[in-house]
Amino acid sequence: MKYNIHDTTVLNEEILSPEEKETWVLYMKVLTAAGLGDVSEWMKLDISMPQMKVLMLLNTHEKLKVSEIAERMGASLSNMTGLLSRLEDANFVIRTHSKEDRRTIVVELTEEAKDIFRGLYQKGHEKLKKALQSLNEQEKKKVNDGLSILEKALKLNAED
Repeated sequence: MKYNIHDTTVLNEEILSPEEKETWVLYMKVLTAAGLGDVSEWMKLDISMPQMKVLMLLNTHEKLKVSEIAERMGASLSNMTGLLSRLEDANFVIRTHSKEDRRTIVVELTEEAKDIFRGLYQKGHEKLKKALQSLNEQEKKKVNDGLSILEKALKLNAED
């Protein structure tokens, strides 16, 4: 059987009720359709999955200590050193000393890496704009209300 990200049968347990499964399918369809634009740009980059994860972490958190990255990825500091060195050599990250504690190294994205994310977001924004332009004001309000409710529920039940 071919795997489908919208398919709820891949769950080992009956976790979701039929209504919740319907919500899941709609949620995944929206995420897939909106996406972040054309991810083929990522495919052109010569980076590993762990390197991609570091870039995504930094895109979300802007600046992190090396120890924070290692902890979030479940990796050792020695593994992080090599991984960050490769990202630095590729001009995707910058490592600097923390202004608060010079012994601490912080990592952030370079402008080149930020440009990759900007390009992805721009294409996603264009897709969303086109879709929203096909809706009337009442439909747009319903979309915003529903997304706002879902976002609040997800934040309320977030596991750290």
